[in-house]
Amino acid sequence: MMKKKTGSVEQWLQFVGKDKLQTFQDNFAKAYGVSMIFLDMNGNPLTVGSQNSLFCFTIEREHSVRCQDNFQNDMDSMRSGKPFLHVCPFGIVCLYAPVFFNDQLTAYAGIGGLTYENSTIPETLKGRFHITGCSKEKAQNILQLLDSMLRLLNVNISLTQRDKKQQPEETVPGRLRDDRISKREHEIVQLLCKGYSNKQISQQLFITETTVKTHISNILAKLNLHDRMQIVVHYYNKNNGTAPADKENEETD
Repeated sequence: MMKKKTGSVEQWLQFVGKDKLQTFQDNFAKAYGVSMIFLDMNGNPLTVGSQNSLFCFTIEREHSVRCQDNFQNDMDSMRSGKPFLHVCPFGIVCLYAPVFFNDQLTAYAGIGGLTYENSTIPETLKGRFHITGCSKEKAQNILQLLDSMLRLLNVNISLTQRDKKQQPEETVPGRLRDDRISKREHEIVQLLCKGYSNKQISQQLFITETTVKTHISNILAKLNLHDRMQIVVHYYNKNNGTAPADKENEETD
């Protein structure tokens, strides 16, 4: 089976913030009464385990080889890039949800500390080791919820940065610049001088028309002008009567 290409786990952790990820994990584990941890694609922990299962810890001490083989099988399944559920030989239900970043398989979230209500684990052990009993339907619901939440983190950072580099920032000619107004307001001034409507400006700058109106109001107040036409006249005069479009390639100060 072909392995899915994996992404940079360091970049993902930097993007989401390791402290925030730990807080999310702790809260999720507490809310559902489970143990939880994030793992890289080699099975190494990325976070400190939340509500670690004492039952698993005890079993691992006595059956380390069997537990390791079981985890290795889970690791092989993780590389499919799909969420899955697995019941270990000792009756613990394990849930795994993939983490994608830049559209690449990057890590996995692992959940334990659950068992099915009709499992072979005695009730006395469930109580002693705080094992949460649940139905198969509930386990599936937990997995689906976690998988949906983690898919929200699949942001294509590389593409976003590349697109920004390919779209050079429009600069305002040196004679049009004014220290009294902000960089965004300069951009709006330039488009006003080109005859753009509020709707066209909002589409060009990817902001709402309400935001455009607010910026124009701020420009008027800062320059002590009364309407948008006065803004155009002001900057045409500042540019010696030449349209800004004719000056776009002029070097900035």
